[in-house]
Amino acid sequence: MASSNVVILLVGLHGAGKSTFTRAATGRDDIELGRGVAPCTETCSTYSFNHAVTMEHGLYSKDSKFTIIDTPGLADRNTTEQNLEVLQVIANQLRHLGQERVSGVIYFHSIEGVRLHGVDMANIRLLKAICGAPFFPRVAFVTTRWDRMRDSDYEMLMKRNTELEGARKDLLPDGPEIFRFLNDGKSHQPVLEYFARKGNIAAQPPLLFAQELELYRQRKLKSAVKKTTAGKQVTTRRKVRKGGGGICSFL
Repeated sequence: MASSNVVILLVGLHGAGKSTFTRAATGRDDIELGRGVAPCTETCSTYSFNHAVTMEHGLYSKDSKFTIIDTPGLADRNTTEQNLEVLQVIANQLRHLGQERVSGVIYFHSIEGVRLHGVDMANIRLLKAICGAPFFPRVAFVTTRWDRMRDSDYEMLMKRNTELEGARKDLLPDGPEIFRFLNDGKSHQPVLEYFARKGNIAAQPPLLFAQELELYRQRKLKSAVKKTTAGKQVTTRRKVRKGGGGICSFL
């Protein structure tokens, strides 16, 4: 269904900067930011707003309507129950969208963190399972925490950025774009413009997770989330881990 509303799903580990990005994009200072180890987003938080975006290489601008869906943080340890809960929360939110489709997905990654490890790679594979291959061109990676960078950290952080670029090519060869979010009041704009240019058109591919959920609901199947490609990705990780294979065995 065609729509003028650009619906963007935010995905990433707890503390990766999803809520900080949402604050910048919406201009709302009342959005709670994560502190400590517990995620401040335990359900999907939805924010609708208008934003002027530059189109066609700066030839003109237009006011576009956006809806950002800030999701709970994915597991940052070798636990799967949290990710199953996150998938269920996302599934509930997708049902509330009705006839509207998700226009794009942003995966957030903190450049401050240690080098990409098993949990990161597994969560990126989960992202792949949520989206499905036809949707990859509508995925973006946003790296965060650049505003905390010191001059002495620059070389190390650039190596991490290059590492993420490699992971992107290995896992999502048809996308996504990578953006740096500097928390400077303007670096969110290219991200919004990226999705606004793609638009929300009837011909766009559906999110695989949403497509599968709808199919299973029509069949009135129970435990629909676990039956999806994303759900199977999570439960497969759990079975392998119980078998003692360790973190590398499910990559």
